[in-house]
Amino acid sequence: MKIVVVGAGVAGGVVARGLRDIRSVELNVVEQVASSDHAEAGNGLNVGPNALRAAAAIMPCLERDLLAASLPWRRWRANLHTGAALYEIPLERVADRPGIRIRWSELYRIARQPLGTDIRYERRYRRLRSGADGRLALDLEDPAGLIEEIGEIDLLIACDGRYSRIREQLCGPPAIRHLGVANFRLLVEDGGATGIDDMEQWFHGPHRLLVFRLADGRLYVSGNLPIDPGGELEDRWKTPAGLRAAYLPQAGPVDPRLAYLIEAAAAQAAALHWSRAQEIDMCFLAGGGRVLFLGDSAHAMAPTLGQGATQALEDACAFVDLFRSRSWPDVAALTAAYDALRRPRMEFVRRFSWDASDPLLKGRDPVLSHRAKLGADYEAGLRRLYLDGPPYPSKR
Repeated sequence: MKIVVVGAGVAGGVVARGLRDIRSVELNVVEQVASSDHAEAGNGLNVGPNALRAAAAIMPCLERDLLAASLPWRRWRANLHTGAALYEIPLERVADRPGIRIRWSELYRIARQPLGTDIRYERRYRRLRSGADGRLALDLEDPAGLIEEIGEIDLLIACDGRYSRIREQLCGPPAIRHLGVANFRLLVEDGGATGIDDMEQWFHGPHRLLVFRLADGRLYVSGNLPIDPGGELEDRWKTPAGLRAAYLPQAGPVDPRLAYLIEAAAAQAAALHWSRAQEIDMCFLAGGGRVLFLGDSAHAMAPTLGQGATQALEDACAFVDLFRSRSWPDVAALTAAYDALRRPRMEFVRRFSWDASDPLLKGRDPVLSHRAKLGADYEAGLRRLYLDGPPYPSKR
């Protein structure tokens, strides 16, 4: 089976890593950026226990590499801006292993490293065509502006992100649903002065600051501010004074760790990158089953529970496991089986991530909003999140 993977990010790199040594596969991997473009990418992220569970069962070498490049993530904890605790949920209570805290650049490196020179970098997608026999042809542009073709493709796996050009060509622009939350991210060098290690969150009204330490010693900081769904964050909130006003009260006690982090963010205010939390409608299949979407190109979602990269890893592991499970009569049968496996899982994960975002919305009171996270229903949702998913032995 001739398989082309477009996009060597988390989903694409890992699925290619899992397919590369299968003798019945002719694998091609293409990536639009240069090999060094993600060397300092994306600050940090937390990867859920469910992705580690899938990797351990399906791609053990991947799990070992992830653990070696990261720190363990062992709890959900949230505080008021004063430092008073709102809730704490140890992951050992809802999962069978910790998650991890890792740099984006390390995650990219781990996904790609075993592929070595097999990845064709700096190849820009131009179009996808279908031949008379139903197989596909892919046109790419190289750094010199020349068009090259990969033809006779049995299966194209599109991992080209939230703004997938392949998905737009085949399916039209995806429908977008805005949560009503603006986000910023940064890295902070504290020299260990804050004493922060595992994940901490602070709430001042619906304004949240989330932070955890990475393996290189720096702190990853992510801030959230409420906006109108589909609207933009007012420029006044992006200033040093605006950040202080959002997270620190005019009077009264403040957790000194929070104050330190807000001052660090204020010092970098002009350079902060802002985005809006949103999800797109879910789509796994196109092209008569010869095109499969994985990761953000299939189901970009609200980031509140840290399931974006986590589900990209789940997607890739699930496909590798399914592909290995038996001989497939044709490509359409394989991709239809994958859609049947992943769609119910992703419907739950997306809904749970969206609903868990309630404390971040306009007008929410942090104490009232977090009461649900102290209940049995929320912990049952976390157990389902962390303990379900691939492998799916009973559903093949």
